[in-house]
Amino acid sequence: MGSLTLVGIVALTSLGAFLVATWRLGLRRDGLPKAIGQTLECLGLAVIFLAANLAAGMVLVLGLRAVTGQFISIYGLSDITVAALSLLQALLLQHWRRSR
Repeated sequence: MGSLTLVGIVALTSLGAFLVATWRLGLRRDGLPKAIGQTLECLGLAVIFLAANLAAGMVLVLGLRAVTGQFISIYGLSDITVAALSLLQALLLQHWRRSR
């Protein structure tokens, strides 16, 4: 599937979500810029968590290599799960900050 097709799919589902949110859920259009800002803030937190998780993982792997003398691959850190869990960490922190 081409990247242009993927962009089209995301654009269509975003438009559908916008229409459902404004017509059915009663959300106001003028609240969208604030929501975009909060989303970008959360993505920034996710990038920070991702960098911290990767750094901690590399330190752990290199430390285990030094202590055990066995080769432990660092490529396990390139799994998409690390990025997904970093996003979950960011979502949790963002919601926790808003709850106070």
